Amino acid sequence: MNVSYLGPLTRSWERTRSQLLKPFRLETWLTLGFAAFLSEWMSGGWGQAAWQRRVEWHGGGPWHMPSLLPALVLGPLLIGLISLGVVVGIVLLWLGSRGKFVFLDDVLRGRSAIVEPWNRCARLGNSLFLWKLVLWIVAGLIVGTVLLSIAGTAVLAWIGTHSPLLLAPPIVLGVVLAGLLGLLFAYVQLLLDDFVVPLMLRDGITASAAWRRFMPLFREHPGAFILYGLFVLVLFVVVGGAVVAVGFATCCVGFLLLALPYVAQVVLLPLYVTYRGLGPEFLAQFGPDFDVRATVPPDPPSAGARHRAGAPAVAPPAPPQAPPDPPSAGARPPAGTPPGTPA
Repeated sequence: MNVSYLGPLTRSWERTRSQLLKPFRLETWLTLGFAAFLSEWMSGGWGQAAWQRRVEWHGGGPWHMPSLLPALVLGPLLIGLISLGVVVGIVLLWLGSRGKFVFLDDVLRGRSAIVEPWNRCARLGNSLFLWKLVLWIVAGLIVGTVLLSIAGTAVLAWIGTHSPLLLAPPIVLGVVLAGLLGLLFAYVQLLLDDFVVPLMLRDGITASAAWRRFMPLFREHPGAFILYGLFVLVLFVVVGGAVVAVGFATCCVGFLLLALPYVAQVVLLPLYVTYRGLGPEFLAQFGPDFDVRATVPPDPPSAGARHRAGAPAVAPPAPPQAPPDPPSAGARPPAGTPPGTPA
């Protein structure tokens, strides 16, 4: 089977041009930009500031009281900030999961709407949220366990020898393992957003059911989907380089715009819409059972849109016809009428 990568990108870009530029409507950009903000920015997680503090140990003796006081004050504050960050991150993950379906539904239908797809896809968004939450918890536990094991090994090596050279192997090993695990979970996230979410929208099924439908296809064509991940990585590098170049060309004004949530999604809306349509276009190459576009037709135009386009308006239903008049008294009955039947 010949799998194309530039073909789906070209078709997705043509859809983007038709939706955003033919004709250009500011209302469409603002509404669809908000859908992209819900889908992409909200699901990006929550950045947490790193806190570091150095506590001195004098000659293996007891802790000094002045060094414990800041720890007693900053400890609960740090725990509170981390707890707040976790709660906010969970809320943003839920909003982003619901927004994934709003944005994808708008792109496939060629429209810009928020409330209707938000309500209609609520069950799908909640299923995606739970699946992502479990994924991130598992990823955090695995990566955290690896890093703690490497850190413990490094500390034991330092305590036993006090040689900096012995710290290098566990640190390098930890960085490599964390990087590989990060790439693995990022690739799972890519498959989830680009293929599993469209299948959920297509068939109205949960995230687990969509994974069960997608995995046989992945096992049948693993090379095609691995190359798709590399193709997306190259696109991100190329587009990211172009955005950085434009930012410097505008004397960093572009960087200021991209730093503002929602404003960045509106400015880069053609890129967001093109990428959101890339996964369904690529998936459609594997047959009608995976063609998301065929099951999400565009919304029919309204009556006002049909009138502006010159299409004839829908004719009102014809009024019911009146019953025929009864025959007059002198009229002759039709032939074959039994005698005695009143005329």
